[in-house]
Amino acid sequence: MASQEETIEQVKRANERFYRAFESLDISKMAAVWMQAERAKCVHPGWSLLSGWEAVRQSWEAIFANTDYMRFVITDVAVHLYGRVAWVTCMENLSDAPDTLQMARILATNVFEHTGEEWRMVHHHASPIMRPAPALGDADPEFLN
Repeated sequence: MASQEETIEQVKRANERFYRAFESLDISKMAAVWMQAERAKCVHPGWSLLSGWEAVRQSWEAIFANTDYMRFVITDVAVHLYGRVAWVTCMENLSDAPDTLQMARILATNVFEHTGEEWRMVHHHASPIMRPAPALGDADPEFLN
């Protein structure tokens, strides 16, 4: 049985595989990281919730068919374990063109389930960061929910 530190490293590697599959724009690589089941869920920035592997797969196919280039620099990675489930929160710093310094910042939560052999993604939720969070105590009540 893996130690907690080893398990965290396994989940981090699963998260990295997801982003390398994303960058590859290859549906077979993306399919290899996902739990292909009805419980699979995905929320792309600005999209509604997609439920079930078939809907999730179709979304990746559409994204890949309309994308020429994508590179991620993943920062602020935090892994949380709860039995056979783990979730990763991270910042996706995304470049959609080579040789550009401009990057979109997207906050992501990636949920993984251990299959007994490996960690597979079961949920991906990504939200664009429109502006920096206010400092504690400086929050504008108009923007709190």
